Amino acid sequence: MVENLFEQNILWAVLTAVVWGCAARGARRLATRPAAALRRRARLGLALLTVALLTLAVRAGLALGLVATAGWLGGADYVLFGALPPVLAAVAVAALAVPAYLRVLRAAPAAGSDPDGSPLPPGLRALAAGDRLVVPVQACCATTLLAAAGTLHPPAPPYTGPFLVHVLLGGAVCGGLLLLHRRRRAALEARGGRPVPRARQLVRATATVTGLAVLTAGGCTLAAGQSRLPDRTSASTHAHSGTTPTRSVVDLTGDRSGEPDRRFTLTATDRTLRLASGEKVAALSFNNSLPGPELRVRRGQLVEVVLVNRDVADGVTLHWHGVDVPNAEDGVAGVTQDAVQPGGHHVYRFRPDRAGTFWYHSHQQSSTAVARGLFGALVVEEPSKEQRAPFDRTVVAHAWPVGTARNSPGGPHGGGALSGTNGLGGTLRTAFGDDTRTRAEKVRAGTEVRLRLVNADNCPRTYSLAGTSFAVAAIDGTEVQGASEVRGRLLRVAGGGRYDLTYRQPDGPVRLTVVGDANASAGGQGFEGCGQDGAYGTGRTETASLLLAPDPSAAGRVPAVSGPLFDPLHYGSAAGAGPLGRSPRFDHDFSLVLGNSLGFHDGSPMMLWTVNNAVHPDIPALVVEEGDLVRTTFLNRSLDDHPMHLHGHRMLVLSRDGEPATGSPWWTDTLNVAPGERYEVAFRSDNPGLWMDHCHNLDHARDGMVLHLAYDGVTSPYESGSSTGNVPE
Repeated sequence: MVENLFEQNILWAVLTAVVWGCAARGARRLATRPAAALRRRARLGLALLTVALLTLAVRAGLALGLVATAGWLGGADYVLFGALPPVLAAVAVAALAVPAYLRVLRAAPAAGSDPDGSPLPPGLRALAAGDRLVVPVQACCATTLLAAAGTLHPPAPPYTGPFLVHVLLGGAVCGGLLLLHRRRRAALEARGGRPVPRARQLVRATATVTGLAVLTAGGCTLAAGQSRLPDRTSASTHAHSGTTPTRSVVDLTGDRSGEPDRRFTLTATDRTLRLASGEKVAALSFNNSLPGPELRVRRGQLVEVVLVNRDVADGVTLHWHGVDVPNAEDGVAGVTQDAVQPGGHHVYRFRPDRAGTFWYHSHQQSSTAVARGLFGALVVEEPSKEQRAPFDRTVVAHAWPVGTARNSPGGPHGGGALSGTNGLGGTLRTAFGDDTRTRAEKVRAGTEVRLRLVNADNCPRTYSLAGTSFAVAAIDGTEVQGASEVRGRLLRVAGGGRYDLTYRQPDGPVRLTVVGDANASAGGQGFEGCGQDGAYGTGRTETASLLLAPDPSAAGRVPAVSGPLFDPLHYGSAAGAGPLGRSPRFDHDFSLVLGNSLGFHDGSPMMLWTVNNAVHPDIPALVVEEGDLVRTTFLNRSLDDHPMHLHGHRMLVLSRDGEPATGSPWWTDTLNVAPGERYEVAFRSDNPGLWMDHCHNLDHARDGMVLHLAYDGVTSPYESGSSTGNVPE
């Protein structure tokens, strides 16, 4: 509903401006019509005014409908800038222009009474050219144009200042229209009511069009220039209270003195590799493996990972997605470290405090690096081996750009902002790991199985597990309490998200397939992005699958399930008062509206992906103090899904669209907010640092859908920007 209202607001904002433009043109030219045509033209003008008023009423109703559906948070800008000023102008039209039109109709001669086409007599001309008839209609036209601009590119909150500017600008325009009309009326009287000669009309029209073109070109050039990203920008530009001691992210490290329990070396390379299924990929990889090596460690172990960059020209880092590492180990170029350049290395150390399924990836030019292969799975197990399932497999799904050797270094605008293609070219093929075919494994009947699903892409991915009932044992690395078995349910995993599935192997085969993948289908490349018309790439089953059976060679066909989607909101069992208690008191309440607007980003025109109508680096940081309890509301009124990923913390889902979560506590680090959805989440600020909070559709993040969670007093010496070598997205 919210998505539809958002689209209709944009459509009707433009349509309203067009209709009022026609009405204003008719009012302006009424006094130059021949006397014989005046009655017909006045009727036509009055009909146009009626249509224009009805159109504006629909436009205002849509803005109010958005507020009623999404709350003041979701529609305040459309009411203040898109509906209120034109409605006020329309009141003047109804009070002044409509009665003036009716007076002209009453005074106009009957049709055929003046066949020679003579101009209007002075008294009738004064009525047709009166200020009350013409100026209110022109003013309403001007306000609808300003309202359309305010709808297509709304200002960022707080709205008080922009609203006053909007009102003052509208008032100045209306005053200018009044003066201009009086000059034009005086000129009309001097000509005896006759219209301007056509040659002069042509000159005026040409001059007007040229002037508008110059103004438009100049405005676009200025806007493009102002949108250019700075060569250097710091992540620690937020204000500090002065009451908290200053700390640097450099000091917020993991254990640097202890002997590591596990050591790994990941070497980043740039070369063409071949998938196990035979396709070629112009890859960036860790250890010449697609995906990178799976790292398995145990909870509480001291893990050391040495990152070596052999020849990735744009640099590389390692981000531990979902693991609440100390801030200096988070691996974000320009925020917690400098990108590792070719020939360099960097050492990460951390102790994972929670068992679960996670993954790692580069956070330097991540929209390209992840698409080409700089990622891998990270599994944290409990210290006791007895807690591990006898058959435990990690299934990393990714759409590989195959059949091309095209390299896309540093191309921040190589792909459409609404696509999941990253501009890499080639055909996108979904694979489990490095195989786009069916992979079969033998599993004895009765064996406990755990499948760890990792979606290493931008868009949600829909899975089918057919041939057995199963439990969703964990979401984003957190175990689900009281996970019950379900059957015939589809599983939609957010971009960057993870689900762990457990079951006992039956006598027959079990097949895991992808039945909807906007990352590899037209669903991820259309104007509406991943969830175009709610399809999410459904309609075809990808060739990649995992077949588990006591005898895979004798396994028959296992059709994909077609049941409803699994919903975590009420799944599992709640425990007592919940993680936050029965009536938690929040120290901060943040609201983030995820939207679209037309504009420029880094000099290029595009459909912007915005947070509170702004893009990075103009989105204010969420500033907290250590120990704060924070509630955040996400509202998506854009045309695409946004998997919102908060670094260094887990978020507890409180409600969706006003419906409270009643099952097991739903902890997530990557929450997919679909168009029209509103989520309330909460987290405890217990991990000091400067943390990214961004859309994990990395194309959206690249184009500015990034903000930061900033702890008061924490600063960073690192900078990002084209001159620094640090480009995190």
